[in-house]
Amino acid sequence: MKKGIKLAILAMIGSMSFATAQTPAVVLSDKAGWHKIGERTVDFKKDRDEVMVVGADRFSALQFKVREAGINLASIEVYYESGEKQDLALQTKLKAGDDSRVIDLNGGERNLKKVVFVYSTLSNMKDEKGHVEIWGLKTNLDEKAKSEASTMQTPSLIVSDKKGWHKIGSRSVDFVKDHDELVVVGADRFSSIQFRVSDASIQLISLEVYYESGDKQDIAVNSPIIAGAESKIISLNGGERDLKKIVFEYKTVPNQTADKATVEVWGLKTNLVTR
Repeated sequence: MKKGIKLAILAMIGSMSFATAQTPAVVLSDKAGWHKIGERTVDFKKDRDEVMVVGADRFSALQFKVREAGINLASIEVYYESGEKQDLALQTKLKAGDDSRVIDLNGGERNLKKVVFVYSTLSNMKDEKGHVEIWGLKTNLDEKAKSEASTMQTPSLIVSDKKGWHKIGSRSVDFVKDHDELVVVGADRFSSIQFRVSDASIQLISLEVYYESGDKQDIAVNSPIIAGAESKIISLNGGERDLKKIVFEYKTVPNQTADKATVEVWGLKTNLVTR
């Protein structure tokens, strides 16, 4: 963000905070990952609070982190720059030190205007006030990087028909996309496939296997794969088949040190000599 824009934001903050005494949440970074949008100290007097969001205000998900004292998070209202509003009923009790579930925003990554939350501080022996932090997840941040990544996806060339496991291809998967594909060329005949994950954990939701014959196999998985682990072995319909491409849908698991996972797709060759 250019220096002039930063100064304009700071000037806007000054005028807004003078009028309302509630400093808006300023987000200056568009780096992929979790960012603290704002925080409030919530007490027994108020049951509603709001955080105005300015700057790099584009997010795909929210999460609340509670400190000092527990709260009952009743509901939230998310206001978008487009004028739309998203209402979410939660009724979730969060103890001091707890994080809420990850709350996905409608339509993927969106420009936020403000977040309003309704709550009550849970009774405690020390009459402590709850301190609530609102965090946002940035995903689809760099359109240029996305475009370059999509054009650099080369087909997976298999040159060996030797019996056993062969690496079909790999992808670095992040928060930008929720599906990816591998086009298979060459010695593309396999009987089973397996996913191997490193760097960060993922939730493998489903995959589609397209065969050279024109038919397609849909496989629902809905299984987490921890970094360093492998999926179950997935058998292909009809034994060993010539593959055209593999499409897989996934989510990178949030709250990890790494924000990208490396996913390798391996294939098993068995009945090779009868081709």
